[in-house]
Amino acid sequence: MTDNTIRIGNVEITAVLDAGASAPCQALFPTITLDQWEPHKEHLGENGKTLTISISSYLIRSAGKTIIVDTGIGNKDRPFFPAGRLPDALREAGAPPESIDIVANTHMHLDHVGWHTTKQGDAYVPTFPNAKHLFNKGEYEYFTQPDIAQQNPQIIDCVLPLKDAADIELTSDEYKLTDEVTVIQTPGHTPHHQSFVIRSGGEAGILWGDVCHHPAQVTELWSPMFDLNPEQARETREKVLQKIEDENLRLIAGHFPYPGFGDIVRVDGKRYWRGL
Repeated sequence: MTDNTIRIGNVEITAVLDAGASAPCQALFPTITLDQWEPHKEHLGENGKTLTISISSYLIRSAGKTIIVDTGIGNKDRPFFPAGRLPDALREAGAPPESIDIVANTHMHLDHVGWHTTKQGDAYVPTFPNAKHLFNKGEYEYFTQPDIAQQNPQIIDCVLPLKDAADIELTSDEYKLTDEVTVIQTPGHTPHHQSFVIRSGGEAGILWGDVCHHPAQVTELWSPMFDLNPEQARETREKVLQKIEDENLRLIAGHFPYPGFGDIVRVDGKRYWRGL
């Protein structure tokens, strides 16, 4: 077992780093002052004013299926983001794109569906040619509305090209990818943001997408500028954190320091993230 792989019962989960990005704290959290960041400075850059965000995907092997959850930023020349390297990283992990059975996502923002397609000439083709592509039905219907899609380039070049080129399934709430991996709804960041609960062999964990982007949010419950419904996102954050504590779930957080595996602990009555 390597540092970027954990097991939850019979399920193997490997973190695969697509890219990383840095930004001023107030670019992501414009209403939070630097003084408010002071208790969390261990998670800031050397100047105490910047955040470093991992953009990780997760390779899940469960019940004979090879699953990728979230596909990173891709290589579509996005402003402010470096090109990702997920296909190469998957090959290094022993799971080339052709071996993936299921492609799923927590939501449809650009850093979570970026490698759903690869550009070949003037066309965008499936990066995972043999996979079933799962999208939450409500999330898909929201983001593929013409006016919303035009504001989200990742829908135009990462999602819509799959319509006639890939096996797509629009899923309902509490969909089961396998008997060990189940979807739960965690809305707010996007209208139908979802997380994945893994239960196997008496152990459990949650892969929570963008319920939180940064460890400080575990303690403070702050909403970043990208939450489409900040009030709902904050309520979801609290509910999910309470669920993690109540059910002793291992946390898998794709934007936290790579590989994003950790636990929620209490110190002086406050919640904190502790990496493995």
